[in-house]
Amino acid sequence: MKRYLKLIISAGLLGVSMTSCLEETFPTDGATSGQLESADKSAFNAAIASYMNTMSLYGDGGDASDAGFSSFIIWRDAMTADFAIVNTGYDYFSYYNQQLYIGNDGISATFWQRYYYLIQKCNNLLSISDLDPDGFDALYVGNALSYRAMAYMDLARMFEFKRTGVASLDEEAASRGIYGLTVPIVTENTTERESRDNPRAPFYKMYRFIMDDLNLAEACLADVHSVAAKNDASLGVVYGLKARLWLEMGSRFERYAEDLNTLISHEADEDLADFDKLGITTANDCFAHAAEYARKAINEGYSPLSESQWFDPNSGFNTPNNSWLWANIISTNDIAATSGEWQSFVSFQCIEANWGIAVYLDEINYAHGWMIDARLYSRIDEGDWRKTTWIDPEDAGASNAFTTKYSRGTNLSYDEWRNYQGYVGIKYHPANGERNTSTLGNAVSIPLMRIEEMYLIEAEATAHTSGVGAGKQLLESFMNTYRMSVGASYTCKAGDMESFTDELFKQKRVEFWGEGLVYWDYRRLELPIERGYPGSNHAHQYWFNSYPNHVAPWTNFYIPDHERDLNKGVILNPDPSQAIPLWEGGN
Repeated sequence: MKRYLKLIISAGLLGVSMTSCLEETFPTDGATSGQLESADKSAFNAAIASYMNTMSLYGDGGDASDAGFSSFIIWRDAMTADFAIVNTGYDYFSYYNQQLYIGNDGISATFWQRYYYLIQKCNNLLSISDLDPDGFDALYVGNALSYRAMAYMDLARMFEFKRTGVASLDEEAASRGIYGLTVPIVTENTTERESRDNPRAPFYKMYRFIMDDLNLAEACLADVHSVAAKNDASLGVVYGLKARLWLEMGSRFERYAEDLNTLISHEADEDLADFDKLGITTANDCFAHAAEYARKAINEGYSPLSESQWFDPNSGFNTPNNSWLWANIISTNDIAATSGEWQSFVSFQCIEANWGIAVYLDEINYAHGWMIDARLYSRIDEGDWRKTTWIDPEDAGASNAFTTKYSRGTNLSYDEWRNYQGYVGIKYHPANGERNTSTLGNAVSIPLMRIEEMYLIEAEATAHTSGVGAGKQLLESFMNTYRMSVGASYTCKAGDMESFTDELFKQKRVEFWGEGLVYWDYRRLELPIERGYPGSNHAHQYWFNSYPNHVAPWTNFYIPDHERDLNKGVILNPDPSQAIPLWEGGN
């Protein structure tokens, strides 16, 4: 970490937004560097996590799905095959399902701008803090660097154009020279002039930049093994972010040896001298580090959710516990600052919230709720207690099934529950089970990282470094220790790396359904997203299937035209709208 550890931002820099794509003013506009130096750093630190919950980026007349970063969780799952909507009439997340308006439109711009706003808040804190890991501000710096690393990792994985199998898109990307480019890097040192001509960073620079942030965060948080609130980063969070990044690199370099060679050839570049070197020569080096850091996170003392915690109708998936490393915490103050009760994570996700659009009410039948993909549900192992997170189609409406299988995991009465069809999920609940008062029920916490992810990263990475048998052993241990009912057992039947990866990914899809996590794996592993097939429970107008061994076009995010207007160095991605034809097979 060769970056100068005490960085003072210039007064001139504070008069503009910290990214070239933003024109709005910020609380720091007009402040001098001296004023910022004397500011309450704890308030700047709190502002980072608080911004995660700011809704309606474009005001009350903006996008109806925009409930802050919690909406991004839903958006990512809605792009995959794993979410099927009950009532398309109230699907505010349909754009990517139907490949409509996903070019230069408000949704893509929301993702772009929100992440760069978050980065700016991290940069504001870093600009006024003592970056010495042994200094007084180590906790604040470690938190800001962790959030910034997360933001850039997300942006890089979303906006780097990956091959789709659609010739027109892939050829356009090649002609523009954008393969291997991620997003512009903006730090606490970026000047206005630099931001106006700030090209997209190549992947090898972005990986070095993110890892450098995480290395410094690790140094800052080395003696902080737990934090007062789960929305601040801890050492375990840093380990988890490193595990994610190393796994991403391992999958990339295993598939594309030329990318590994490119990274190695730029290892000694002068413009990268301020960043720590990665020091890898093979894809397996990356997988080894992924397993190493996943295990380090596990050894921080976290433990997977128990069956009773998973199905707790008052605290399940809305209250931090010892499985959660990191969380988005929505407070009652955040709720009070918003303009509407229905525009919230709970409204979109919880079929129990009587103010929401997921609920079924006789007088107001929104019934927007989400279903699990039918094919995925059919593959859940018998004896896996997670299976009753969703209503079995054979159980729908049956009073005996409700009593014996589902009542423990919901605050619905039988008369309410019977209105919901098969495959509907009951995973999420309003805060404390509060179903009628939105200002209380909307104040939930949402997991950003759970320790279960680290167990599965360790199993996948170990299969690459030590053989499929070693990976299977870890997966079987996780499943039999934490996810199988008493008397049931799990055996991984995979015989090679491809079948093992498929099986592990299946378990990941079941474990993290509704948490916005598997979108990254679909792209990392270049897996097809298929909603059109015989027996599909997806709405017919969403029957789009991407091509094998390519990413789905609609998961390649479009950089908004507004960025190009302000930043002459950026090159835009092809518009992925309507790139795949509708599957017209029959049931």
